Amino acid sequence: MGAMSQASKQLVVAGAILFLLGLLQGAAVPYVLNPRMGLSAHLTAVQGGTAIMVVGAVWGWTRLSLQWDRIGRWATIAGMYGLWLGLTLSAATGASDSLPIAGKGYSAGEAMETAVSVAVAGSSVVLVAGWAILTIGLIRKEPN
Repeated sequence: MGAMSQASKQLVVAGAILFLLGLLQGAAVPYVLNPRMGLSAHLTAVQGGTAIMVVGAVWGWTRLSLQWDRIGRWATIAGMYGLWLGLTLSAATGASDSLPIAGKGYSAGEAMETAVSVAVAGSSVVLVAGWAILTIGLIRKEPN
């Protein structure tokens, strides 16, 4: 097996850390204000960590300029961590405006509802952008 690039290693380590955080969070699920949302946050961390590690494993196959390479990597990491943090905050506080299914029956103050909505929506957009850059990089033949 060849040496892993620094970019790939960065993604694999970020994914492994998120996976570990998700495993640890699983033990806290019954103790948060909204356990159903706690389970969602736990699963997001475990599945998201796995996804980031897979991205790290295939990142060397992308054909991106240095700038797009950095943007894609950081968008994928920041988007996944941000989504997990938003869901964790929702589980701890009961904020549910932006997550009506798992948040049903819970609510929080206006500021917390806004913070969770911004975290979840903003991170989702950033994550989709990172995944789009990855996909484009995998399909491209030559970097610009």
